[in-house]
Amino acid sequence: MQLSLLQSRLIASLAATLCLVALYLLLSWPKGALASELPLDSSSSWPDLAIVDTDRHERETSPYEPVFSLFTRSIVGRAQDITPLQNHRPLGLNIGPGSLPVCYIIKRGSLESSGPEAISGSNTTVYISANTCLQPTIKAGKKPSSPGQLTLLVSNNTDAGCPQITTTSNGIEAKGFTVKTFTEGAVTLNINSTNDIYVAIYAPKVTDDLEGPYNFEIAASNTTYFHQYEQGGDKTLLWMDSDSTSALLVTRNLTADVSDPRRVMSEDPPYQLYVSGQDAPYLDGMRHSACGLQNNALIGANNQRSANNIGMIKTAMTLRGPGGLPKQQFYVVGLNATSAYSGVLIKPANITVNSRQLIDSEKVPEKPGSIVFQTTAFQTNAGELNARSSLLMASSPKVHTADNLEASNCKVVTDLEFCDEIQYAVPGNDGKYNNTELAKAYDKYAEKMYDNFLKVMMQIQCETDRTSKYSLARTCDDCKNAYKRWLCTVSIPRCEDLRSETQFSVLRNVGQPFPNGTRLPADDLRNLALVPSQNSSRNVFIDHEIQPGPYREILPCEDICYQVVQSCPAKIGFNCPQPGMYAFNVSYGRRGKNDSTVSCNYPGKARTPINGVATFIPNLMLLAGVFSFSSLLLLG
Repeated sequence: MQLSLLQSRLIASLAATLCLVALYLLLSWPKGALASELPLDSSSSWPDLAIVDTDRHERETSPYEPVFSLFTRSIVGRAQDITPLQNHRPLGLNIGPGSLPVCYIIKRGSLESSGPEAISGSNTTVYISANTCLQPTIKAGKKPSSPGQLTLLVSNNTDAGCPQITTTSNGIEAKGFTVKTFTEGAVTLNINSTNDIYVAIYAPKVTDDLEGPYNFEIAASNTTYFHQYEQGGDKTLLWMDSDSTSALLVTRNLTADVSDPRRVMSEDPPYQLYVSGQDAPYLDGMRHSACGLQNNALIGANNQRSANNIGMIKTAMTLRGPGGLPKQQFYVVGLNATSAYSGVLIKPANITVNSRQLIDSEKVPEKPGSIVFQTTAFQTNAGELNARSSLLMASSPKVHTADNLEASNCKVVTDLEFCDEIQYAVPGNDGKYNNTELAKAYDKYAEKMYDNFLKVMMQIQCETDRTSKYSLARTCDDCKNAYKRWLCTVSIPRCEDLRSETQFSVLRNVGQPFPNGTRLPADDLRNLALVPSQNSSRNVFIDHEIQPGPYREILPCEDICYQVVQSCPAKIGFNCPQPGMYAFNVSYGRRGKNDSTVSCNYPGKARTPINGVATFIPNLMLLAGVFSFSSLLLLG
């Protein structure tokens, strides 16, 4: 039967409607699930899934993730991204205050090393560490306040996943996780496990006065913490000396092997230095963090030339100082007078954060991570005093605070060619010399004086047979070295701020005007002039050529003089004043028992206290015997 045109259209429309109904029923039919994703109980019924759909809608409109009745705790945790942590591969990321934690996993067997060690087969220790690199900052016009510290959460529970954070009166908690708060931007935690390890970083909520995210870096290792902070013991960075605008800091010896200096000196400097005001608030909460200091310190020096105000620090390798062994030296310029600073030494990591470069496990450095060393405090001197200053006469005269301060007449010098052990503040004059020119002037003077000594030594039979030598214990080279050290120390005196109250320094050159033309008050001068040693410097070169004006001198250590007597032939006529004599009291000082302060000056003496330093201090009771022995062996 042939359909009419109207009937054909009706049938086509009905067929289309039936298809739409069928498609609607198919789409609205309850969905199935993979058993590996949703471990449903066999008694579950379809109406229960309606609850899941309702909960899913709530989750999409709220950042909070509720506990589902049909899901295990591990499935909920794994709804967040979990990033793998690999051996010695630091990762960095921003995290918002109070947001969901950033989650990581250390897979069983993933921390491989050059050996067979891995998280498998036996109970292995995993070292986890993290540093805070940036913190929320204070909004403009708001009162200063510090953000809270980040928190590290770690679990070796197989089903842990990402932690569910709960805030309590004692802080935050997370079921199944060990919780550890960062300290000054750093945290470390080790855990023994044969399972996967789940790790998370949580950022606390902050007040409305702060804005911006936190930034952190985290790493895992099977040997040691990637991020380290040195605690206890003597400091690695030593403050040598300061003037009013600069400071000199030097590391300890980089090697104790006397055959190794050439290799060490040929390598790049191993350390970075970061300097800030001693109580700088912008470093609060990040003082133990390598990346926190690198990003936020006021002044820095690194090989990448990426630090703040990097031009204010000049760093170089040096053999100067005790032992003639390699050290790294930092000369900091452009500082403020009468200010306290903190210097923090960092050994930077050898592996870049978030690096995609594959790392050969056999070529990983022995210590690939960063080390933050203890803070070294130092301060700059006050300036020289104007005519309104006054001195109080006492056993140790003190200087009153001046209303007007000019540039200090104590200037730090280093890198001298002849007197290569000298690296401290010396009497100076900004009107005649900058620090470099001042160092050269002193150096040339000392070298000229040494040439006169060598002419005297030419009269001594140095290259002769054993029976003709002046001493069987010392050689002419010993004599020359001892004399050079003594000559440089006494001809280039160590300068102390005029207002210093230390009992170990003496006044010098009080009658000369300061470089700015002012003088000490007349009343003070009348009293001070009664002491001859205070009227001039210990050599006329300083008063005539340098013209520093009044200053204090830290006296050379007595053993610097005695070593010349012990090492040189009596024929040259070198003598030292003895303790108790007036000449001794105004010419030499004595070392303190624990060497914790600058009680006298000798090459390499730092202002940073050092404990347990082994230094040569001659036994004064044996000196007479040594002198007699040298005299007996002296030829005609």
